[in-house]
Amino acid sequence: MEQYVSIWLGNFNDYETFEKYFHIDYSEDGDSIASNFERDFDIYYYDRDMVEKDWIEIPENRVEILLEGFSYDEQIISKIKLEKSYNTIVLLYGYKYNSDKKYVSSTKYELNFIDVIEYIE
Repeated sequence: MEQYVSIWLGNFNDYETFEKYFHIDYSEDGDSIASNFERDFDIYYYDRDMVEKDWIEIPENRVEILLEGFSYDEQIISKIKLEKSYNTIVLLYGYKYNSDKKYVSSTKYELNFIDVIEYIE
């Protein structure tokens, strides 16, 4: 069965900033409060159990290193071409990102939407 994965690559200054950016809080009533990532890219609903993300200390320009150990990495690697080095990767499985927001940055991070890629489950 064909599925979709939406992919973001970026660079974060440190692990704490990375974690804080993707952190989801909850209200006293138990309702989730969107993370900075979700707000920045206008992502309102997706299966939060279908997310894989990682931060590495030294930026890498080889996608096979960045995706090592991720689900369906063999299928995804050949479909991504990198033009620079990254230390952050985010994959939302079963989600077809469709927005005009492709890039965010601050003094502590940058994150780029790369593509929606099909893979076979």
